[in-house]
Amino acid sequence: MHELPMMEAALFQLRAALDVDDPLQLPARLLEGAIAAAREQGVNAARVSDIEFALNDLAADAPVSAEPSIALLRADLAALQRATALPPDVIASIRALQAKLKTRAKAIERTQYRPEGAPIEPLPHPPQELRIEAEPLARKLADAGFVTPSLDGLLADPDSLRFHSINEIVDELDVIAG
Repeated sequence: MHELPMMEAALFQLRAALDVDDPLQLPARLLEGAIAAAREQGVNAARVSDIEFALNDLAADAPVSAEPSIALLRADLAALQRATALPPDVIASIRALQAKLKTRAKAIERTQYRPEGAPIEPLPHPPQELRIEAEPLARKLADAGFVTPSLDGLLADPDSLRFHSINEIVDELDVIAG
């Protein structure tokens, strides 16, 4: 991928324009590290996400004089994102799992507000069912380079699925799917 050397060149220009004690040196170094990791360990969706995060951090406080370098970095990032984007079926699987998790979370929440003595209604989407759906998704995300500790918790111990862990999984998948 020719985008990585182009990003390194744009970042070099930007860093050369910064003073040694400029507060932007740290976010620039973080971006440099993310680019280096992609170059050394291979470009995948997770590493491109790391580059995006670091670039957004750098661009947030960059002076107007840095805009040309930031624009070059963003253009190369966009090309990397297109090349490593998760397939539509993976995004659809993420959204489907999230919908089921949210439905279960709402049902858990409703159980807290039932009249005293009222029977507890069974919760939708039992953890074992969610685990079965999550297994192939977790493999695809791992193949794309993503680490999913919350989702892995569901796979390892479905019976420990609780309201807060459901929200953690939904949030984790939101970060991945964008």
